[in-house]
Amino acid sequence: MPVPGVSVCTPVYNRHLIPAQFVANHAPAGSPAIMPTYLGNGYAIAVVGTGPRGISILERIGARLLGKRPVRPLTIYAIDADEVGSGRVWRSGQPRCLSMNNRSGEVTMFSGPADDGAWRPGAGPTFAEWWQRMDARFPGPDAYASRSLYGRYLRFVLDVVETNLPPDVGLVRIPGLVSGIEKRGGRFELLVGDHVIACDQVAICSGHPREQPDRSVLAGWTNPERHQRRTASRASDDAGRRGVFPGSVIGVLGLGLTFHDVVAMLTVGRGGRFVGRGQDCEYIPSGEEPDLIVAGSRSALPIPTRGASQRPFSFRYAPRLFTPERIARLRSAGPLDFRADVLPWLEAEENIAFWRRRLDPSSFALFERQLSSLPSSAADVMLRLRQAASDLGCDEALSLEDLAHPFRGRVFPNQGEFRGELERLLVNDAGEAMLGEVDSALKAALEVLRDVRPTVRAAVDFGGLTAASHKDFVERIGPMLAFLSTGPSVVRSYHLIALLRSGLLEILGPPARFTAHDDGFLGYSPSVADYIVSCSDVIDARIRPPDLERDAGPLTKKQRDAGAWRPHVRAGDPSFRTGGIDVTEAPYNPIAADGSVERRMYVLGIPTESTRWFMQVGIGRPGPWGEFFRDADAIAQAALSEIGLPGLPCEDGASVGPHDMDYCFGPQHPDEPPFPGSRTHGGMSWKTSCSTTR
Repeated sequence: MPVPGVSVCTPVYNRHLIPAQFVANHAPAGSPAIMPTYLGNGYAIAVVGTGPRGISILERIGARLLGKRPVRPLTIYAIDADEVGSGRVWRSGQPRCLSMNNRSGEVTMFSGPADDGAWRPGAGPTFAEWWQRMDARFPGPDAYASRSLYGRYLRFVLDVVETNLPPDVGLVRIPGLVSGIEKRGGRFELLVGDHVIACDQVAICSGHPREQPDRSVLAGWTNPERHQRRTASRASDDAGRRGVFPGSVIGVLGLGLTFHDVVAMLTVGRGGRFVGRGQDCEYIPSGEEPDLIVAGSRSALPIPTRGASQRPFSFRYAPRLFTPERIARLRSAGPLDFRADVLPWLEAEENIAFWRRRLDPSSFALFERQLSSLPSSAADVMLRLRQAASDLGCDEALSLEDLAHPFRGRVFPNQGEFRGELERLLVNDAGEAMLGEVDSALKAALEVLRDVRPTVRAAVDFGGLTAASHKDFVERIGPMLAFLSTGPSVVRSYHLIALLRSGLLEILGPPARFTAHDDGFLGYSPSVADYIVSCSDVIDARIRPPDLERDAGPLTKKQRDAGAWRPHVRAGDPSFRTGGIDVTEAPYNPIAADGSVERRMYVLGIPTESTRWFMQVGIGRPGPWGEFFRDADAIAQAALSEIGLPGLPCEDGASVGPHDMDYCFGPQHPDEPPFPGSRTHGGMSWKTSCSTTR
């Protein structure tokens, strides 16, 4: 049976402006309709969730199918409850004031670089290359794009995958929420609305929980009828659009990336604007903002800024002490105590980068020679390194705890005193960021935390820590490492400083408290005297980790209640029960309550957080494969393992290869005007003949 949109005889694929709607016969009253396999009685693979993790699996499936033809028809279902091709966090219609925290040049969703041939799975443009071709105003690869633009890039990647599928392989896009999975006759049946999708393999990449656990996080919470407004994930823009009135006072709990999103929606998202650059930046209000935004967290520190780009995007850091080999040796002896066995080596690696900039070149060369004679004991490594650096003229050293909690143990006589201290810290941090990720000793050190995340995972994932240490890591150390290494652009930090100076934003001292009071809340800090502010509402801008046992989402609840999924538990006295779904190592099959493993199901990304660490990564990087593409490829390989894939037949003596494409960027979101320099045809259209216009 021919595949719609893909033909061996037709090298150019003309996409519809709007993807065809999912069509299935409705069920007789009282029972769901079974959606037949798309291509006869063939094989079917479903990917549930088409954010970056889901798209990465589909891209690797497409790459493994290039030049092959399955021995029986294959249908690939791409299912998403929000937007097929981009998912919820990256949906293409969200406000453009919500931005990424990665530079466009360090992002790709193709598992290999573009070449002289057609764009195809395994060989396609980076996000920056795609943006440059799209937009005459492309600001350069160091720019931070809007999340909506990245969502459009994700959709483009999915279209490239679909264009290059071989004969007898079809991609079916299904908008809808998967509310249940049953296994019958060796196949899975996915309940989507009032339809059932039958498939042989299924990958779950559902991202952040759709319904957060109902937890009372504010002191003094007594009224069960009171509704606390929440920002459940970075995907939410409700905070700036509904329920927050001009002239009100709004509390915000949390000072991470979601805090920046909330502030953007309450300011720029309501018509305000920033003028000037750097320390000269000022905020011009629209009059639609709240009178005051009062924000706070346990540390009172807004998430630190990333250093300006100074390294090639394909750069890979080569650690000296915190190496995969060292962690493997440590782990071979049994479960680790991260704080005692691992953290000293991580802090040593961070400080090596710091001292490289603080010491003159000849002194650092002498310092490097001493690294080979360091003791193997983690307890002594920082003491020896600090002494060596001090002997060469640098008495400074970085402490992760001090960087994350700069106000720890301090008290302030009034809010003005705290505000002044905070502003000085923020201005200094932004100045360090402007120096760059290489030239700033501080930012070079913090960039190391990003570079060595895979080695941290090697120590932590799949039971690498004792139960007590795993609890400490999940609750304290892991969030601290993420906080220090995932910061926003320096532009956002200067915006924050401008809002503080304008009087529109106030940040509470540590630890911030919001207490329910009368018809609102009282915000204050026990470490700052004589400052209490009354708020009409509070937005919870923290991203909570998944919690399998409390997640009220229909799919998670059914899988949990049926015993098909269980939480990851670290055995010990006492044991530690995490909220992440328990999975095997690659290809990440879920483990049931009885210990059995479902070999045809895969769970990847945020639902497995705490079984694995830092699963919210939403990008691949150019250059050699990291874990992002290795994870996706492991699942793609397993999902295709039961299908025979001989080579494609030849036509006219030439192998059938990738297809060029006539790609249409649409439908255009009504709030998003076409880019200058683009040609429009209904939506945004850009015809490329990939073999001739590279």
